[in-house]
Amino acid sequence: MTPATTPFSWLDTLRALRHPGPPPPGLVPVGVLLIAGCLVAVAILIWLGHAWHNTPDRYFGERKVGTVLSFLNLVATGGLAGVIARRLGPVPFARFWWAAAVGFVWLGCDDLFTLHEDIDRGVHALRGWDPDHPVTDHLDDLIVAGYGVVAIVLAYRYRVDLARLTWMHLILAVAFAIFAGMVVLDVLHWAKTLEDVFKVVAGTLIFVGFFAARIQLAELGLVPRPVHLPYAWRAR
Repeated sequence: MTPATTPFSWLDTLRALRHPGPPPPGLVPVGVLLIAGCLVAVAILIWLGHAWHNTPDRYFGERKVGTVLSFLNLVATGGLAGVIARRLGPVPFARFWWAAAVGFVWLGCDDLFTLHEDIDRGVHALRGWDPDHPVTDHLDDLIVAGYGVVAIVLAYRYRVDLARLTWMHLILAVAFAIFAGMVVLDVLHWAKTLEDVFKVVAGTLIFVGFFAARIQLAELGLVPRPVHLPYAWRAR
């Protein structure tokens, strides 16, 4: 990994993001395939909701098919993070990926089974609080915000190693922008269908970002190269 004595520079990191170089081999075809598949899936769900129920968001919402898609995205991302961690072996940077693996699997289960909302309701019931209180009613939002705080702390802790994964950063930046749009729609209670579409697309992009990290780590010689066609083509 990057030596611990190597100074970290935010300016150099931002410059690298402005000039990331060509995408890693295999990233573009896999990314396009996954995102296209995601868009086709949500388009089918919207069409079925409109055609069968005259409600485009019929198959989106808590514990519906759209949420299952999001769950699969998050769990797959956690699985990929676990693969990266195992390939890195006994190095400090592997801890970041193990934490990401556990975190994304938890997020997937939370999304599908609304765990943070159950925690919110449980705390209100345990403390005897009014569940509609204007302050404590946002406890579940604080739990979700806590996930983001943990992610920021981890990213800062391993910023030197993560700085080398420029394509992961670029893709995750797009995913974050889409996720931010989803949050705005949620807060304003606008376009429920579009909100859920944003969530599924952002989740797919996160997986693609982690896939980019997997390839870049192989390019840096930090993990074994995966055996797949793009590498075979390049070796010819």
